Amino acid sequence: MRDDEGIISKDMVIKTSICIYWLFCFIAMMLIITNRKYIYSLLNPSFESPDKEKGYKVSLLLGWIVTLAASGAYISFTRKYETGNYEIIDLIVFSVFNGILEQFMFIFWFFLGCYIGKIISSSNNKLIFTLGYISYAMFSGIIHALFWIKVLPSHEPAIIIMPVFLSIMSLVWMWLVWRYRAVMAIIIMHMFIDFITVGHLNFAWFESFQIIGL
Repeated sequence: MRDDEGIISKDMVIKTSICIYWLFCFIAMMLIITNRKYIYSLLNPSFESPDKEKGYKVSLLLGWIVTLAASGAYISFTRKYETGNYEIIDLIVFSVFNGILEQFMFIFWFFLGCYIGKIISSSNNKLIFTLGYISYAMFSGIIHALFWIKVLPSHEPAIIIMPVFLSIMSLVWMWLVWRYRAVMAIIIMHMFIDFITVGHLNFAWFESFQIIGL
């Protein structure tokens, strides 16, 4: 009986932690939406030029290639210590919710870095993008190391391989935002990698995580 109570308690802590994180992500999303006119001024001015779509298809294809590569690397090199079953609908809903909300949080930190870069040098686009990417990468690394590694089933990602793949993927994602304002595209990519990686871990806690009544 105590074991069951312990599992339920742990389950509730995990669900509550995720929901609190999503709440902060939602706040970040609303800040971006309500300040989007100013935010556009932080991004690459080439988007306002007649050839604003130049290179977009290539960049989008590259985004999907690195997303698929990162997903494949995660499945291939991540060691799992726990297994379980999950309801596929819960995994889909989680991927959609987290893909939207967390990606907006990532973008928020990218914009924050861009804002700092804009203050330092309003005309140095390389500096603005670089500081945006560094800000994004720092938050992404911290949230995965201190939060997701604790709430997801026990596992051990490849120490060197995954940071390399994820760093490259993140760089392309932020380029798509910076150059093409392709927010929806990278949200879909985030949903995809969440579905693949979290599903690979057999997140057993999804069994009772009924966000929607299906």
